[in-house]
Amino acid sequence: MINSGGKNELSPSQIDFCKRAIDGFKKDEWHVSLAGRAGSDRRFLRVKPDKGGMLSKVLIVWDSRDEDWNRFIKINKELSGALNVLPKIYTVDEKHGLILEEDCGQNTLKDFCSSINDSGIIEKKYKRVLDVLIHWQDVDVKECPEISSRTLDKEMFLWETGYFAKHCVSEYFGLDSILTSEWEWERIELAREAADLPLVCLHRDFQSENIMIMKDEIKLVDYQGARLGAAEYDLASLLYDPYVSVINNKMRFLLVDYYIKKSGRPLTHHTFQIAAMQRLCQALGAYGNLSLHKGKEQYKEYIPVALKNISGILENDNKYSYLKKIIMKCYDRT
Repeated sequence: MINSGGKNELSPSQIDFCKRAIDGFKKDEWHVSLAGRAGSDRRFLRVKPDKGGMLSKVLIVWDSRDEDWNRFIKINKELSGALNVLPKIYTVDEKHGLILEEDCGQNTLKDFCSSINDSGIIEKKYKRVLDVLIHWQDVDVKECPEISSRTLDKEMFLWETGYFAKHCVSEYFGLDSILTSEWEWERIELAREAADLPLVCLHRDFQSENIMIMKDEIKLVDYQGARLGAAEYDLASLLYDPYVSVINNKMRFLLVDYYIKKSGRPLTHHTFQIAAMQRLCQALGAYGNLSLHKGKEQYKEYIPVALKNISGILENDNKYSYLKKIIMKCYDRT
């Protein structure tokens, strides 16, 4: 039966939606539970029959006034013919902010990595994920106007490092005084380098919590931020992901070499690390904002990990010495 008392309880309008959208749905014979969490205000509910014989579904509860609501639906439609890696959307109710989609299970790449002690198995799975990423990035964006309408460009990269400076360096660590003109010069140069990289179809948040492992299938979620951008950005999002601790430098660069060989893209370890610095700044800004302003304090635990990851990149870098100083000052306060 449907859970009561809390965020898992369906409203009357949500029950009506399920009755219309799911054959055989009866509120007293179906169980509702959380189907995952997100950094946004969306809720994901798994709607499952108490008795077998019917597949569970995921109900997304989302304010349809959000500008990404339509992007989510349109991108799914645009890519469904070219890729089989997005959950199928069954139906939507824009008035009440409801989307019913395929249930991709509960096993994220993050969960998979935490349950496996064999590095060989993990490496093999990551190569499979990289195959999916290459396929995603090879999509002809001319057929995807919703994706090609946006670009992760210099302006957006500057927004990301500004987000990092505000929510991580200033608000979280209280280090406003070190955000000097030297920092401004370096973040502008980092944005310029990242923006000069060739453009592909970019997921924009290609990390382990957005990659679902379904037996032999891999599905991607949280793709409404997809746009044109540097291939290295998605690659860095995956391989410098603070949520996964089992990817060491040896495996990381082995996987980068696998990606380069398999994709044929002209990226280098240098351009990969430029994108990784940019991505990790964005992640640190997000963790600070989510933990301080969104009541999601679980993201605090990933701040030291992300700082350590970017510190490792900067260790042998002489160009971004002031960013290195900022990262070390932040790390000293963890």
